[in-house]
Amino acid sequence: MTHPAIIVDHLTKKYHLGSIREDSFKKILGQWIGLHKKPIAETKEFLALNDVTFTVNQGEVLGIVGHNGAGKSTLLKVLSRITEPTSGEARVYGRVGTLLEIGTGFHPDLNGIENIFLNGSILGMRPPEIRQCLDEIIAFSGVEKFLYTPVKHYSSGMMVRLAFSVAAHLQADIIFLDEVWGAGDQEFSQKSIAKMKSIVKSGRTVVVISHDLAILKELCTRCLWMEKGRIIQDGPADRVIETYKESTKAT
Repeated sequence: MTHPAIIVDHLTKKYHLGSIREDSFKKILGQWIGLHKKPIAETKEFLALNDVTFTVNQGEVLGIVGHNGAGKSTLLKVLSRITEPTSGEARVYGRVGTLLEIGTGFHPDLNGIENIFLNGSILGMRPPEIRQCLDEIIAFSGVEKFLYTPVKHYSSGMMVRLAFSVAAHLQADIIFLDEVWGAGDQEFSQKSIAKMKSIVKSGRTVVVISHDLAILKELCTRCLWMEKGRIIQDGPADRVIETYKESTKAT
């Protein structure tokens, strides 16, 4: 019997975008010291996620496709507890490893080794558990020479390699990945895809966003197609990807 790893129930995320009509420095200063009344703000509501509902079972590999602004990254941020939903519910069962925006989960002033332990502790792992997979993380990342350098001095490619290695090797039950292959070089991309295949075989749950549809076809058993905060299609990866590709040709 399969058990759910992720349950998303009528999830909505709204952002309020506002701008003040009067923005001269003199008027803003006057408002601050009480000389002028604060102008009425113009606010606009942006619906990043609109009543999203789906379930991911343990061991499932789910890809998410859609144009920029479709709500894909916002969805992973809600699932990762980086941002709270406006309404609805997202339940995630198990340890979560995330690789979203470059540097997410890393402290810029800590070095590579310290950030590995930081990420492990966030997953609920004890230092002895982290040490057991430390050599594998370091070797896979290829940043051995910079392990004692603060990560704020890393290039985007180095950051991605270390972050992916941490997410892939630490004992996460569920892994969230957002466009991880864009910043790395071709060699590391192939290496990371091979690693993802072994993760999939191990029965862990993976949710991945990528504009590289070939990678999603290779890795995923199922896909969601999102546009304007809504799920347009949910089904087998091959079918959803082909429908999405046809729609992009038509626009």
